[in-house]
Amino acid sequence: MPSLTSTSLGQFCREIAIQLSPLPTLLQEWGITPDEFDRLRETHGYKHEMTVLANEMAELGADAGYVYRMKALSEIFIEDIVEIMKDSETPRQAKVDLIKFCAEMARLKEKPVPAGQALNTPRGPSVVFHFGEGLPIKTVTVVPEASNVISLPTMRGFDMEPVSE
Repeated sequence: MPSLTSTSLGQFCREIAIQLSPLPTLLQEWGITPDEFDRLRETHGYKHEMTVLANEMAELGADAGYVYRMKALSEIFIEDIVEIMKDSETPRQAKVDLIKFCAEMARLKEKPVPAGQALNTPRGPSVVFHFGEGLPIKTVTVVPEASNVISLPTMRGFDMEPVSE
């Protein structure tokens, strides 16, 4: 049974949004009672995640359901991917392919340059993987696009208390 935390809240909300399972089934799978869910729906974290989802789904249009189902599946299988990556028997090319897959699922791939736009203009965040000898990832550097840097409220842990507005 997954645990609902500030990190997994997004996954839980995506599963609700795409109707991965009926709501009573999702609540049971996550170990959340209907009363807890009612309180959760009033929290800042839940409202924020659902707003982000609604905006992204509107932007994705007809592909939204498919994209979010793939996100849910990739989150479910991330533990398996990590196991494969750690296995010394896994060929290097398979590890490279898994890194590419994870970057694609996280939508970290470089965005294509629109026609007429200069190549040196910012197009989104840059993600740099620093590999050590034998291919283990030593560090990952994420450089946000300067024009898209936004300030989000600091969220400490998962807050089950309703937001006072």
